[in-house]
Amino acid sequence: MKPAPFEYCRPSTVDEALEALGSSESSRVLAGGQSLIPAMNFRLTDVSLLVDINRVEGLDAVTCDSGGVTVGAAATQTRVLEDDGAASVVPGLRAALRHVGHLQIRDRGTVCGSLAHADPAAELPAVAVATGAAIDVTGPAGERRIDAADFFHGPFWTALEDGDLITEVRFPAPPPRSVTIVDEICRRAGDFAVAGLVAVIEVDAGAVRSARLVGFGLGGVPTRLQAAEAAIGGWAADHPVVTLTEAVMADTTDAFDDIHAPNWYRGEAVAALTVRAALRALATEEEV
Repeated sequence: MKPAPFEYCRPSTVDEALEALGSSESSRVLAGGQSLIPAMNFRLTDVSLLVDINRVEGLDAVTCDSGGVTVGAAATQTRVLEDDGAASVVPGLRAALRHVGHLQIRDRGTVCGSLAHADPAAELPAVAVATGAAIDVTGPAGERRIDAADFFHGPFWTALEDGDLITEVRFPAPPPRSVTIVDEICRRAGDFAVAGLVAVIEVDAGAVRSARLVGFGLGGVPTRLQAAEAAIGGWAADHPVVTLTEAVMADTTDAFDDIHAPNWYRGEAVAALTVRAALRALATEEEV
């Protein structure tokens, strides 16, 4: 299919982009377009003005320091995936991006675009919540910083308001002695996850000290597995998995129940991923 008629502009500054976004009631930002363009082609979204930010200077930057990684709004997923500095500071980025779509998708798709799209089955929103990322937004009301935990409101629904533009996202480095694991269940490599997990697990002396566990593909937003986070403290490889599994199942009672998988399957899948992540984290400590 073909999209409905629309206007197109390619600003060179953030101010020009904001002016363009404010000039039309149904303007949309184009960065990679890997979700937006198909939606336009199928006429699932009404766009009167497409604002292409790929020529805005500085928005394609990826910068790293000891405290974290900052990714600009136009930086592609492939660029971040192949950045060894970013992978060493925030390992979850490379781990997640290896699961995202296929090469062609990652070559055009952007990290910030995935956050703005807020697909419930996407890996990067879950990484943002698990790492405590901060999303910088500029709009008619000025600049503001939104914690990832407060950014996602529902399926394809975020804290962004009309005329807003994500300029960058900051992923903090994980704690020392921690292991970041991104794992998922999908029908084929590159497909959207039926259920997935991002785990940032601190280990010490052969046991889990603490963890941030975030499920995706379970509900409308990335899901903090709070009961599981409480249960996993002190867990070791020789401990029974029953308590940890039951905690994950308690966290996922409201998981999606649809044509892709029933509610109970998603719960059991994430429980298995959680146990596997804990064992991998403990094995990594032994190797070190």
